[in-house]
Amino acid sequence: MNVFAAIQYKPRLASCRADVTDNLRHCEGLLQVAGSQGASLIVFPELCMTGYSFMNPEEAFKVAEPAIDGVTARFMRRTAVELKAYMVWGFVELKDGRLYNSVSVAAPNGSIILTSQKINLWGNDFLWAKPGIDPPPIIQTEFGLLSAIICRDVRDKIPANIPRIAAKDPHFFDGRKVDVVAMCVNWGKGGFPSTSWMDFVADNKCTAVIANRWGDEKNQTFTQDFGHGGSAIVEPDWTVHTGGLRFNEDCVVSAAIG
Repeated sequence: MNVFAAIQYKPRLASCRADVTDNLRHCEGLLQVAGSQGASLIVFPELCMTGYSFMNPEEAFKVAEPAIDGVTARFMRRTAVELKAYMVWGFVELKDGRLYNSVSVAAPNGSIILTSQKINLWGNDFLWAKPGIDPPPIIQTEFGLLSAIICRDVRDKIPANIPRIAAKDPHFFDGRKVDVVAMCVNWGKGGFPSTSWMDFVADNKCTAVIANRWGDEKNQTFTQDFGHGGSAIVEPDWTVHTGGLRFNEDCVVSAAIG
């Protein structure tokens, strides 16, 4: 059996790297809970240490990081070693002078083994982020083949201007085998669990570990409400695990799978 954990977390919208560091510190207690449960996979939400509601590239650039050696990456790599777990998180990526809404995975040895950019932009993404092009990699782990995706990429609707490999296949992974998918999301209001999550699990015959954020977020006079949250682990037979879930709160949702 493997314990998978989804960290439900509301970050403070970051305007500088010091804010990112504060958000990281506030997550330490949640990580202690996941570690005490023996989690081998720990998933954080989309843009988990910066918040989401950037109004322009200049705001996002102030908290952007390289995938390998940014402040968040160093923290997650160190935590992966300490907890002997795979860590998955969303962040503002600075790559070749461009900004992306990205996800990374650190292995228990502290190495970054996957980084992928969000393809299906939504909302504030369009104000600062470039869209990714390639489907996310699939990597071998002790609990099977793992991949990681970001929020709206759970859906098969791809903008017409974005190239797509094997676009005729409705599955995000283009028919490739995957056992576990870490989903870093800022899903917002709506039914829980989302039918998009359930359809994705059914289409790909995988287990999904869905880490969601909650609460409203303000950027000057703009307010965005992400609702009450809702994180879960969903198995291929549509069994939904919500152990530890508390709506409108930071929490750790976990389940033993396998």
